Amino acid sequence: NAPFAPHAEVDLCLDNRLKISDPTPPSSTDVTKLGKKKAAPKKARSASAKYNVKPRDPKRDTSVPFDEMKRLMRVYGSLKCLRNRTPVDSGRTAKMESVKRKFYRWFPDLDERFVRTPEGWYKPKAGHEEEMRYREEMRKEDQESLVKKRNSKRSSAKLSAPTAV
Repeated sequence: NAPFAPHAEVDLCLDNRLKISDPTPPSSTDVTKLGKKKAAPKKARSASAKYNVKPRDPKRDTSVPFDEMKRLMRVYGSLKCLRNRTPVDSGRTAKMESVKRKFYRWFPDLDERFVRTPEGWYKPKAGHEEEMRYREEMRKEDQESLVKKRNSKRSSAKLSAPTAV
């Protein structure tokens, strides 16, 4: 039983990490380097957060008021042409969430093309007339591509159909 000498240099290591002769304990950054991580404190989850599983998409979370969404849709319309399957009264009895989804399909570049006024309204950066022309042109292009797609399907269906002799 040899007495412990406090001033003597001792090179004992604990788990090959910390020498007993080290003058100070490791800092918090050293601890994380050594593999020890502190567990994050658990937060109490509210009932609404429990069912809100999808993470928020910052591109879609622009906090546009619902009435403003309906106004923009009514004034400027879609970027795509009206499809045959789209009912005439679509949007009148639709649920709020489906109207929001439709709004972000119709206005995918809202932040690039529109600016929010202090009153909370959205105005086109290029002006009303230019935005109307742009959307009309986009609908026209979409209509032309849709006609091409339909015609190519019809012509391929005629070629593959057996001919009666």
